[in-house]
Amino acid sequence: MSTITQKETLKVALDQASPGKLADALAKARLGTMLTPVEWDSGVITSSAIVTLPGMGALYVQSVRVVAGAESNTPHVVCDSSETPGAIVTGLYSVAVSVDGKTLTFSTTVDQVIVRYIPNSATALTDSFARS
Repeated sequence: MSTITQKETLKVALDQASPGKLADALAKARLGTMLTPVEWDSGVITSSAIVTLPGMGALYVQSVRVVAGAESNTPHVVCDSSETPGAIVTGLYSVAVSVDGKTLTFSTTVDQVIVRYIPNSATALTDSFARS
C-alpha cells in the first residue's frame, strides 16, 4: 500500500506554528506588510469601470471613495464578486471586489479612486511552503 504525501502549504505551516518553521513562514507571508493598512490613490486614470489594485491586491477592503467620475463624492458599499455593482438606493452605490482581491468593479467608469485596504499575503497561502 502506498502512502500519499500532501504538500505542505504556507497556510499549513502558519497554522501549525512549529518553532522551527514559523519565522520562515511569517517572512514568506510578509506578515508585517499584511498588518499595515494601505491607503492607495489611483491618481487620474483613463475612465474605467474596473480598477486594479497594486501588488498582490487586497485581503480586505475597508473603504472605497470615488474622487472623480460619475459616482464621485457618494458612499460606496464594498461587496463580493457576485454582486452586480450599482446604486443600492439613491446616493449609495456598491463596488464589487474580485475573489483574489486584485480588482474593483464599479457600475460606471471612474477617473480616480482612493481605496483603504489590508494587503494580501506576498505569497499565496495555498502555495507550497519550502523553507528558504
